[in-house]
Amino acid sequence: MSRHLLLLIRSAALTLVLALALAGASSSARAADATNYFMGHSVFGYSGYSPGGTIDINARPIEAEVRLDGVLLGVANDLQAVPVDAHTGTHTLTVSAPGYESAVVVTYVVQDWTTRVRLSLIPARARPR
Repeated sequence: MSRHLLLLIRSAALTLVLALALAGASSSARAADATNYFMGHSVFGYSGYSPGGTIDINARPIEAEVRLDGVLLGVANDLQAVPVDAHTGTHTLTVSAPGYESAVVVTYVVQDWTTRVRLSLIPARARPR
C-alpha cells in the first residue's frame, strides 16, 4: 500500500475513535445530570431542593431591618452570607433603620439562581422646624 493511503486510514481510524469517545462522554454526562436534579430542580446549593431561587442581601447599616414582601427577615447583620429562599417571580425588599431613609427594592428571583441585592441606606436629613 502507498504511504498516503496508510496515513488516510490511520487518520480515519483516529477520527472514529474520537467520535465514539465523545459520544460515550456525552451520554455519561447526561446520566450524571439526571442524578443532579430532582423534579426538574437542581439539588446543588446549601439547602438542596428549593421552590425557586435565593436572594443574597447585603445592606448597611448592619442594624437595618429587612423585610421581604412585608415579612420581617431579620436585621442586615444576621442576613450577611445567608441566602434567603424565595419563590420565582417579583418580590419587594424593604430596608429601614432609625435615622436613615427607608429603601424599597423590587427584585426578580430566577429559578435555581441567586439574586444579589447590595445597598446602603442614606442618613435622614434634619427636618426644618
